[in-house]
Amino acid sequence: MKFSVIYQPTNLFSLKESNSTNSGAKSLLIPSPYSIKMALFNQAITIDGPGFFKNDTKSKEFAFIKDAQITYHVTGSFCINNCFVTIQSLRDGTYRGKPSFREYIFLSDSIEIIFDVNDDEAKRYLQNYLHRINYFGKRGCFFQFVGYLDNPSEANVKKFDSSNFTPGILQEYDDISLKAQFKNVDNYDSAGAKRDKQIFVIPVHNINSSKSYTHYRCDN
Repeated sequence: MKFSVIYQPTNLFSLKESNSTNSGAKSLLIPSPYSIKMALFNQAITIDGPGFFKNDTKSKEFAFIKDAQITYHVTGSFCINNCFVTIQSLRDGTYRGKPSFREYIFLSDSIEIIFDVNDDEAKRYLQNYLHRINYFGKRGCFFQFVGYLDNPSEANVKKFDSSNFTPGILQEYDDISLKAQFKNVDNYDSAGAKRDKQIFVIPVHNINSSKSYTHYRCDN
């Protein structure tokens, strides 16, 4: 069962690739499935508490979020601003400033996030929280909820398939592992995160670029 949710970016977006270092980090063009699901967990726990997820081997609510398949339909332009910022680094017991590379992205159009879930109960559960989310990625990268669609657009951001190549930008995105338990998404638990990685093809082409920015535009 598919449905989608539309968000309008209201600020510059930045979400560094998980393989990046603190000193140099390129940004993903769109929110990753992992970041979307973590935003859902945050809203569910904030509103209803963590009790639903504690017994995660039997928690259908945990499975509703973890097992949801996420794709995207994007349009418009992506303007990537290259910036050097100062971050605090702990050295010899003292925090010291050091330069770090970051990318901040202007998205001209709204983004449609498409969910594929098992049944109507899972759909209703996710829609209890999706409209409450107001940012993805770095704190301050705000998105405004626009609405739900029961008949979503066809996804144009697709997993990379070497036998069916489509033009675009390849980026590696994280998702919550199907083997993950609640402790693997709980920031207060010592267990590490369990993530699956997948490569998406973002259907954009380069319009212009310089040392300060890169401008991409969607192909459709």
